[in-house]
Amino acid sequence: MEWGLKAGGNYFKVGGRSFDNTYNLSFSGGAYAEINYSKYFTIQPELLFNQVLCKTSQEFNQIYSGYGPVSSQLVSVDYIAVPILLVYKPIPLLSILVGPQYSYAIGQTKGLLQTFPNSNIFNHSDFSLVFGGQLNMDKVKVGLRYQEGLVNINNINSTDAWRTYGLQLYLGFQIKDRKLK
Repeated sequence: MEWGLKAGGNYFKVGGRSFDNTYNLSFSGGAYAEINYSKYFTIQPELLFNQVLCKTSQEFNQIYSGYGPVSSQLVSVDYIAVPILLVYKPIPLLSILVGPQYSYAIGQTKGLLQTFPNSNIFNHSDFSLVFGGQLNMDKVKVGLRYQEGLVNINNINSTDAWRTYGLQLYLGFQIKDRKLK
């Protein structure tokens, strides 16, 4: 078993007609553990802080008419994410990762220009599928993964489905490696 820290950047968007569908840079960081079950397969649970930035589109005003103009507003959602990844290592240098991720929103833009002042416009819970690759260079890990949102995170109503999508590039550093009996 090994564990360590990781940090990197997100290139995410929130899909849906209410948002401009452009990808925005944000931050990701946290800790990981790697539990080796065999030479080729491991489980990699993680605890991450993930930030998602997006902008509202012109259609936001049409979809939610009567709430005031809110197009082109930068919106931020901060998550605590827990991916549980199955890792396949065809060679020690390369890992292929796939698995589910549960995310809980711990902070988000409030008020959206006072349009929804007493409401969180995003659901607290998000569930995603994560897959990607990782280079394992002794104590250093460099990875790229894709995240696809599977649930609607719109907390206003079900008129427009919102989902997170994006890439995550990270650098990890192994702090401890321990043999389990």
